[in-house]
Amino acid sequence: MTPRHINILISAVMVFFAATGAGAQPGRTLPGFDTWTVDCGNTGVCFASSLTRAQSVWVDVRIVRDWQAEVPPLVRVTTNTELPKDGTLQFEVDGKTIEALPLEQLREMQPAVTAPAGFRPLGGEGFWYPTGPATAALLEAMQKGRELTVRLPAVNGGDPVAVPVSLQGLKSSLLWLDNRQNRTGTVSAIVSPGTETAKDAPHALPLVSADQLPPEVAAIWSANRLCSEIDPAIFASQNAVRVPLADGASLYIIPCGAPSAYNSPYVTVLAGKDGAARQVHVARMSEKGPMATDLIYNARWVPAEMELISYFKGSGIGECGLWNRWSWNGTGLVLLEEAARKTCDGTAPDLSNWSSTWPAKNASN
Repeated sequence: MTPRHINILISAVMVFFAATGAGAQPGRTLPGFDTWTVDCGNTGVCFASSLTRAQSVWVDVRIVRDWQAEVPPLVRVTTNTELPKDGTLQFEVDGKTIEALPLEQLREMQPAVTAPAGFRPLGGEGFWYPTGPATAALLEAMQKGRELTVRLPAVNGGDPVAVPVSLQGLKSSLLWLDNRQNRTGTVSAIVSPGTETAKDAPHALPLVSADQLPPEVAAIWSANRLCSEIDPAIFASQNAVRVPLADGASLYIIPCGAPSAYNSPYVTVLAGKDGAARQVHVARMSEKGPMATDLIYNARWVPAEMELISYFKGSGIGECGLWNRWSWNGTGLVLLEEAARKTCDGTAPDLSNWSSTWPAKNASN
């Protein structure tokens, strides 16, 4: 067994036992690690985050990493409180000051940080932490520590606010990021870097404008369900992507019209290397059996697994509705799993407990 395989095995074991959702239905819910959550966007940008509240003030600390082999992790801090023009934002790990950053200087450096394509900032005032050695030093201290304290300066004569962020679960979250982006055992791993050369993580390419669609793809999109009747600004915010495929073809996941209150519809179009394009329909289950549909709701593409997820919400909370997962098999999308919940009762969403409609309970193995 090679050192890389050993690292992957150890990382996988640590992630499995640290995840609070280890017993959840696979694929429906992402793991959680104490107070830290993990996720990836449609492009393959991934993050680990922890949102902590101290009285009426909350702070979100987020480690963000794009898919390119050479890009380092970034740290972003967001708070819901209005910060003054002057003052200092201070970071401590277990009582030791790591960095004290003047707000004026911090705001001036923000344009120099290139946010990953597909990254969607939280509401509130957000800052990218100084990149390069400063970020590396903060992440190293956080991995070794028990608690990060973010000290916010006083506003309008009030008292400074110290928000404690637990670091329990952080290392497992970062291991999850390394594994999802195939960085474990490479020089670019955040946790326990190895010696292997870093490679691009599984990814898709962002589409922020309909002008990026090839003519053949645009023709199908425009002719289907009035999909092209969408404001360009809304299109840009819908995380549309082009998925490069091994044979030179591309799978396009594109918004179809304006989103409703809870749901955004999408369609998928396959374009061959010769330019020819066709719409890709997907299977889902009905009370009378399988049926084909062309709409995917609130589409999530998982580059690492080559899977597409649809989550139709029956309410704003999302505790009821329909959830589907398909896998790309080279020519189409194969239905792997479907789950539904009809009762909209205002409870917290828990898709791991939704009833499975596929695979069917009485299906033969």
